[in-house]
Amino acid sequence: MLIDDDIHLVLSGAMGFDLTNPFDCNVFMLRAGEDWIIFDSGAGIDDDEMFAAFEKTGIPARNLRHLFLTHAHADHAGGAAVLKDRFGVQIYAGDQTADMLEAGDDVKNGLARARDAGIYPSDYRFRAAAVDRRVAEYEVITINDVCIQMICTPGHSFDHVSYLVKTPDLADIQGRTILIVGDALFCGGKVVIQDIPDCNIGDICASIRKLAAPLGYEVFLPGHFNFSLRNGTRHAETAMTYVRQFQCPPSAF
Repeated sequence: MLIDDDIHLVLSGAMGFDLTNPFDCNVFMLRAGEDWIIFDSGAGIDDDEMFAAFEKTGIPARNLRHLFLTHAHADHAGGAAVLKDRFGVQIYAGDQTADMLEAGDDVKNGLARARDAGIYPSDYRFRAAAVDRRVAEYEVITINDVCIQMICTPGHSFDHVSYLVKTPDLADIQGRTILIVGDALFCGGKVVIQDIPDCNIGDICASIRKLAAPLGYEVFLPGHFNFSLRNGTRHAETAMTYVRQFQCPPSAF
């Protein structure tokens, strides 16, 4: 689904727009010259449905070149191996996410516990995939004049990162700054607090302080629910009204 100039929402499940498998997170795709950059991979439960969603964009498979992961929870990283096998994408991730993805570790990433609780299908397994580039905090990766900077934003999970993306000015299109925020923050200044070992309220609040800093982004693309194409910083500013009072913002569910 084309949502703005050179931005597609490709996958989105039950906590989004019901485009694809219910367990998929919001998976966004941004143009970088002739290449397209994918952010997060969905759960990878229904391969055929996933491939059909990418085909609907009309973008040739050869141009799907790069995949950046925000964290290793199954709804965000479970499809990484599928996309690597099908499209040959290069996978970028922080060190902790990379460790879990390469090991296929469905215990450390929380999938085994969620599966035992009946949240995921009993036969669903996390598929391992090789990570091509481990990204350090504040490192800037440039892909055809699009700059992607990683920001560590733990709290929702211990390995969570966000990406600040800057696109260049083109002939008739002004460059933009986009925040790919995964599950660190949602529209309305909400977060997701879960009873899992690596969810940490102190880290959630510290990450919100980072995202509320003057980063200059307009477009706000979270891993679930709605998104904003303008004035995206207002969501971090709303969350900060709680953090300033030493409170955690409300949970989205």
